[in-house]
Amino acid sequence: MNLSSFKMKVLTASLILASSTGVAFAKGYKGEANYKGEAMAAPCPPPKMLKDGWYVGGQVGYDSYRVRQNINTPSTSDIIGNPVLNATGWVGGLFLGYGQYLTDLFYLGGEIFANVSDADENYSLTDTVGTYNSKFEVNSSYGLALLPGLRLNDTSLGYIRLGWNWANLKGKENITGGASSSKSHTSNGFNLGLGLETLVYENWSVRTEYSHTWYNSFNSGGTFGTKFNPSDNQFMLGVLYHFA
Repeated sequence: MNLSSFKMKVLTASLILASSTGVAFAKGYKGEANYKGEAMAAPCPPPKMLKDGWYVGGQVGYDSYRVRQNINTPSTSDIIGNPVLNATGWVGGLFLGYGQYLTDLFYLGGEIFANVSDADENYSLTDTVGTYNSKFEVNSSYGLALLPGLRLNDTSLGYIRLGWNWANLKGKENITGGASSSKSHTSNGFNLGLGLETLVYENWSVRTEYSHTWYNSFNSGGTFGTKFNPSDNQFMLGVLYHFA
C-alpha cells in the first residue's frame, strides 16, 4: 500500500465521521427545541366576573303593607277608629334592566319591573247599630328605578335602589245589612332599598333585596269617607341572566 492510497483512506474516514457528528448534533438540537416548546405553560383563563350590559330576570318575595286607616262611616253608624292594618302576602314578577361599570369601583343601572301580589287584610268592628267590615287588598305593582352601586369583588355587587312605584290597591267596606263601598285606586310613591347581587355561573347571577315604598293615600267611595294610607316593606329574591 502506497502513501497516497493511505492518505486518501484517512481523508475519506474523517469526512464520514464529521458528517455523522454534525447530523447527530443537529438532531439533538432540534429535539431540545421541541422539548422547550412542550414545556411552555398554557395561558391562564380570565377570572369570572359579574357582567354589565342588558339583563332580564324574575323575582319572588314577600309583601308586608302597613296601612293606617281613618274610619269614616255613614251618619247612621257611630263607629269610629284609626286602626293600623298589616296586609301581607307573596309577591313575584319580572324585570328588565341595563347596568354599566363607570369605573373599576362604581356602577350605575336602570330597571323597570312588574309584579303581582296577594297581600290582603280584613277585620270587623261592632257597635250598637251594626257590624262594620273592612278589607284592604293588593293586586299588582310596577315601577322604575336607578341602581347606583359598588363592586365588592369580581363576582359581587352592592347597590341602592332609588325608584318610583305604582300599586293597584283596593279598599272594601260595609255595614252589615246596610251601606257598602268598594274602591280601587292606583297609588304611587318613592321607593328606597338595598340589594346584593352575586355571580353563580357564566351569565347567571342571583340577588337579594329589601325595599320600602311610601304610597300616597286614597279615600273609599260611596257613602263612606274612610282614608287608607299605605306603605310597603318588601323582601325579594331574584335570578338574572346577563346578555353581555
